[in-house]
Amino acid sequence: MDLIRVVGVELITTAGVMVLTALLMLVLSWRIRAGRQIHLRPLKPFSALEGRLGQATEDASQMHISMGRASLTSKASATSVAAIAVLDRLAKDGTANGTPPVVTVGEGTLLLVSQERLRRAHQDVTRATRLPSGQAHFIAHETMPFTYAGGVASLMQQERVASAVMVGRFGPEIAVISDAATRKGIDQVIGTDNPTAMALSSVASDNTVLGEELFAAGAYLEGKPDQLAALLTQDILRYAVAAVILGAAIFRLIAG
Repeated sequence: MDLIRVVGVELITTAGVMVLTALLMLVLSWRIRAGRQIHLRPLKPFSALEGRLGQATEDASQMHISMGRASLTSKASATSVAAIAVLDRLAKDGTANGTPPVVTVGEGTLLLVSQERLRRAHQDVTRATRLPSGQAHFIAHETMPFTYAGGVASLMQQERVASAVMVGRFGPEIAVISDAATRKGIDQVIGTDNPTAMALSSVASDNTVLGEELFAAGAYLEGKPDQLAALLTQDILRYAVAAVILGAAIFRLIAG
């Protein structure tokens, strides 16, 4: 009976949190659509992306986007979804400015999605239904990280790339890519959720998106009401959890 009671409490608690989260998102989304201004805390890497687009337009150079190696059907798919949000924004703006990005991927599902997003951006600007060749490249299978890194580094050396954006699932191989970009004087923006890759990225670039900041990419770059509402909901729940933990600690301290 005790086990059933515990399971029942956990189920009720989980359901309550889910309902609260859904209600928060609905209310915040409604208020944003009604015109409420949302001020997100500044994140330097996302601001830097805006400048990279302007630079590519001025000197007719390309922006390189590397989307990592996480399948959209894997446990690490959230990093690739965040990378797709970055690609959407940069593909739209780059194509509109006549400097569409070149994209490299290390996994098959990412190749299909990147081709579709690039094609859609190209169609919106030019009304042409066919994507020009040479914009999306499959480099190597996700089980060969350093082969992937070597291929990306080689492509950056061959193309007229002025800035590189590496967002998605990377491991230690990010050092190979960032080193190649540094040697060629290419500005870098890096975002990943892997602790080793984050440490290496912080050394290579000042514009590094660390951990959960990567998952806010859509809200920062596109700013759709649902995206902003989701981000605000996360912040509210984070503060609520912190308050509960702090309150429990103070109670235990007082109670002895």
